[in-house]
Amino acid sequence: MEKELKLGAEARLTLKDNIVIKERISKSYRLPQIDIPLRKDRTSKEASLLQKAARAQVNVPRVLKVDKENFSIEMEFISGELIDHVINENLAKELGREIALMHDNSIIHGDLTTSNIIVHRGKVFFIDFGLGEISDSVEKKAVDLRVLKEAIRANHPAAADKLNKIILDSYRKNSKKAAEVLSRLEDVEKRGRYKVR
Repeated sequence: MEKELKLGAEARLTLKDNIVIKERISKSYRLPQIDIPLRKDRTSKEASLLQKAARAQVNVPRVLKVDKENFSIEMEFISGELIDHVINENLAKELGREIALMHDNSIIHGDLTTSNIIVHRGKVFFIDFGLGEISDSVEKKAVDLRVLKEAIRANHPAAADKLNKIILDSYRKNSKKAAEVLSRLEDVEKRGRYKVR
Protein backbone atom coordinates (compact mmCIF):
# COMPACT_ATOMS: atom_id res chain seq x y z
CA MET A 1 0.00 0.00 0.00
CA GLU A 2 1.24 3.46 -0.92
CA LYS A 3 0.96 6.39 1.48
CA GLU A 4 1.67 10.01 0.60
CA LEU A 5 4.10 11.51 3.11
CA LYS A 6 4.44 14.99 1.69
CA LEU A 7 3.54 16.99 -1.37
CA GLY A 8 5.87 19.95 -1.72
CA ALA A 9 6.44 22.57 -4.40
CA GLU A 10 9.23 20.54 -5.99
CA ALA A 11 8.51 16.91 -5.16
CA ARG A 12 6.05 14.28 -3.98
CA LEU A 13 7.13 11.84 -1.28
CA THR A 14 5.37 8.50 -0.90
CA LEU A 15 6.01 5.52 1.35
CA LYS A 16 5.65 2.00 -0.01
CA ASP A 17 6.92 -1.20 1.66
CA ASN A 18 9.14 0.84 3.99
CA ILE A 19 10.75 2.61 1.03
CA VAL A 20 10.45 6.34 0.45
CA ILE A 21 9.97 7.37 -3.17
CA LYS A 22 10.80 10.99 -3.96
CA GLU A 23 9.50 12.07 -7.34
CA ARG A 24 10.20 15.50 -8.80
CA ILE A 25 7.03 17.17 -10.06
CA SER A 26 6.64 18.69 -13.52
CA LYS A 27 6.15 22.45 -13.57
CA SER A 28 3.54 23.57 -16.11
CA TYR A 29 5.04 27.08 -16.33
CA ARG A 30 8.37 25.65 -17.57
CA LEU A 31 8.87 24.63 -21.18
CA PRO A 32 9.26 20.82 -21.45
CA GLN A 33 12.73 21.23 -23.00
CA ILE A 34 13.78 23.06 -19.81
CA ASP A 35 11.64 21.17 -17.28
CA ILE A 36 12.72 17.62 -18.21
CA PRO A 37 16.53 18.12 -18.17
CA LEU A 38 16.23 20.22 -15.01
CA ARG A 39 14.29 17.53 -13.12
CA LYS A 40 16.71 14.83 -14.34
CA ASP A 41 19.69 16.91 -13.23
CA ARG A 42 18.23 17.69 -9.79
CA THR A 43 17.27 14.04 -9.23
CA SER A 44 20.77 12.90 -10.13
CA LYS A 45 22.41 15.64 -8.04
CA GLU A 46 20.40 14.87 -4.91
CA ALA A 47 21.07 11.12 -5.18
CA SER A 48 24.83 11.81 -5.58
CA LEU A 49 24.81 14.08 -2.53
CA LEU A 50 23.08 11.44 -0.40
CA GLN A 51 25.54 8.78 -1.59
CA LYS A 52 28.53 11.02 -0.87
CA ALA A 53 27.15 11.82 2.59
CA ALA A 54 26.63 8.12 3.33
CA ARG A 55 30.22 7.32 2.27
CA ALA A 56 31.41 10.06 4.64
CA GLN A 57 29.36 8.36 7.39
CA VAL A 58 26.95 11.27 7.76
CA ASN A 59 23.58 9.94 8.92
CA VAL A 60 21.29 10.10 5.87
CA PRO A 61 18.78 7.71 4.25
CA ARG A 62 20.48 5.11 2.02
CA VAL A 63 19.74 5.49 -1.69
CA LEU A 64 18.29 2.25 -3.05
CA LYS A 65 17.49 3.21 -6.64
CA VAL A 66 17.73 6.25 -8.90
CA ASP A 67 15.41 6.51 -11.90
CA LYS A 68 16.34 9.65 -13.83
CA GLU A 69 13.82 8.91 -16.59
CA ASN A 70 10.99 9.08 -14.03
CA PHE A 71 12.73 11.77 -11.94
CA SER A 72 12.62 9.59 -8.82
CA ILE A 73 14.85 8.39 -6.00
CA GLU A 74 14.01 5.40 -3.84
CA MET A 75 15.57 5.49 -0.37
CA GLU A 76 15.26 3.84 2.98
CA PHE A 77 12.58 5.13 5.32
CA ILE A 78 14.01 6.66 8.49
CA SER A 79 11.40 6.29 11.21
CA GLY A 80 11.61 8.68 14.10
CA GLU A 81 10.61 12.15 15.19
CA LEU A 82 11.51 15.57 13.90
CA ILE A 83 14.24 16.99 16.10
CA ASP A 84 11.93 19.86 17.12
CA HIS A 85 9.83 17.49 19.21
CA VAL A 86 12.71 15.90 21.13
CA ILE A 87 15.71 18.24 21.06
CA ASN A 88 17.82 18.34 24.21
CA GLU A 89 21.44 19.20 25.06
CA ASN A 90 22.82 15.82 23.99
CA LEU A 91 21.04 15.95 20.64
CA ALA A 92 22.20 19.55 20.13
CA LYS A 93 25.79 18.39 20.70
CA GLU A 94 25.39 15.53 18.23
CA LEU A 95 23.78 17.85 15.70
CA GLY A 96 26.83 20.16 15.80
CA ARG A 97 29.12 17.16 15.32
CA GLU A 98 27.12 15.78 12.37
CA ILE A 99 26.97 19.16 10.61
CA ALA A 100 30.75 19.49 11.06
CA LEU A 101 31.23 16.06 9.45
CA MET A 102 28.93 17.01 6.57
CA HIS A 103 30.66 20.36 5.96
CA ASP A 104 34.17 18.89 6.26
CA ASN A 105 33.19 16.57 3.40
CA SER A 106 32.18 19.56 1.24
CA ILE A 107 28.45 18.87 1.52
CA ILE A 108 26.12 21.85 1.84
CA HIS A 109 22.59 20.91 2.91
CA GLY A 110 20.98 24.05 1.51
CA ASP A 111 17.83 23.88 3.66
CA LEU A 112 19.06 23.00 7.13
CA THR A 113 15.82 23.58 9.03
CA THR A 114 14.59 21.44 11.91
CA SER A 115 11.94 20.04 9.50
CA ASN A 116 14.77 18.24 7.67
CA ILE A 117 16.35 16.60 10.71
CA ILE A 118 14.98 13.36 12.16
CA VAL A 119 16.00 11.64 15.39
CA HIS A 120 16.13 7.87 14.95
CA ARG A 121 17.26 5.69 17.87
CA GLY A 122 18.97 8.64 19.52
CA LYS A 123 20.89 9.60 16.38
CA VAL A 124 20.45 12.66 14.19
CA PHE A 125 19.61 12.03 10.50
CA PHE A 126 19.47 14.63 7.72
CA ILE A 127 16.82 14.36 5.02
CA ASP A 128 15.85 16.33 1.88
CA PHE A 129 19.01 17.41 0.07
CA GLY A 130 16.95 18.87 -2.78
CA LEU A 131 18.67 22.27 -2.43
CA GLY A 132 22.05 20.83 -1.48
CA GLU A 133 25.34 20.92 -3.34
CA ILE A 134 28.99 19.93 -3.21
CA SER A 135 30.95 23.01 -2.23
CA ASP A 136 33.71 24.16 0.07
CA SER A 137 32.27 27.66 0.24
CA VAL A 138 32.70 29.11 3.73
CA GLU A 139 29.75 31.42 3.02
CA LYS A 140 27.42 28.52 2.17
CA LYS A 141 28.44 26.61 5.31
CA ALA A 142 27.79 29.73 7.38
CA VAL A 143 24.36 30.14 5.75
CA ASP A 144 23.52 26.48 6.59
CA LEU A 145 24.25 27.27 10.25
CA ARG A 146 22.33 30.55 10.11
CA VAL A 147 19.22 28.80 8.73
CA LEU A 148 19.40 26.20 11.51
CA LYS A 149 19.86 28.85 14.22
CA GLU A 150 16.81 30.74 12.95
CA ALA A 151 14.70 27.56 12.87
CA ILE A 152 15.63 26.76 16.47
CA ARG A 153 14.95 30.35 17.51
CA ALA A 154 11.52 30.21 15.88
CA ASN A 155 10.49 26.89 17.41
CA HIS A 156 12.21 27.02 20.81
CA PRO A 157 12.40 30.70 21.74
CA ALA A 158 13.04 30.10 25.46
CA ALA A 159 15.84 27.56 24.96
CA ALA A 160 17.22 28.84 21.63
CA ASP A 161 20.30 30.67 22.92
CA LYS A 162 21.43 27.70 24.98
CA LEU A 163 20.74 25.11 22.25
CA ASN A 164 22.41 27.18 19.53
CA LYS A 165 25.48 27.70 21.72
CA ILE A 166 25.79 23.93 22.29
CA ILE A 167 25.41 23.24 18.54
CA LEU A 168 28.05 25.81 17.58
CA ASP A 169 30.47 24.74 20.36
CA SER A 170 30.20 21.16 19.12
CA TYR A 171 30.71 22.32 15.52
CA ARG A 172 33.80 24.27 16.64
CA LYS A 173 35.29 21.17 18.31
CA ASN A 174 34.61 18.86 15.39
CA SER A 175 35.12 20.86 12.18
CA LYS A 176 38.58 21.50 10.74
CA LYS A 177 37.45 24.84 9.31
CA ALA A 178 35.23 25.91 12.19
CA ALA A 179 37.04 29.17 12.96
CA GLU A 180 36.61 30.43 9.40
CA VAL A 181 32.98 29.29 9.11
CA LEU A 182 31.90 30.69 12.49
CA SER A 183 33.62 34.00 11.78
CA ARG A 184 31.68 34.18 8.50
CA LEU A 185 28.47 33.26 10.36
CA GLU A 186 28.91 36.42 12.46
CA ASP A 187 29.26 38.46 9.25
CA VAL A 188 26.16 36.80 7.74
CA GLU A 189 24.15 37.58 10.89
CA LYS A 190 25.30 41.22 10.89
CA ARG A 191 24.25 41.57 7.26
CA GLY A 192 20.84 40.15 8.18
CA ARG A 193 20.42 42.61 11.02
CA TYR A 194 21.21 45.69 8.96
CA LYS A 195 19.22 44.64 5.92
CA VAL A 196 16.23 46.88 5.11
CA ARG A 197 13.13 44.71 5.59
